[in-house]
Amino acid sequence: TAAVSAGCSERENFLEIEMPTEVRSIEQLSSPPGTASTGVEPGKIVATLQAGEMAHVVAVYHGENFDGFKVKLADGTEGLIMAGDTFKFVSR
Repeated sequence: TAAVSAGCSERENFLEIEMPTEVRSIEQLSSPPGTASTGVEPGKIVATLQAGEMAHVVAVYHGENFDGFKVKLADGTEGLIMAGDTFKFVSR
């Protein structure tokens, strides 16, 4: 899994939720002893966002099994939103 920082410019990036969308915990992938792992995978549901809510994009993940966005919610909760069509990407 590769993570790409989404904060390269002065503009901030957000996901504007259009349909109920799950935010999942971020689980580190285990790796064989002696090797470093930078991989993550989605864990349990930590929040469900509703239409009209916003999630601040912290990073973008492109993995073998999923693509997703690491987000930080207004209450400080961080998690993953899986790529899909329940939101639109906006910059401000």
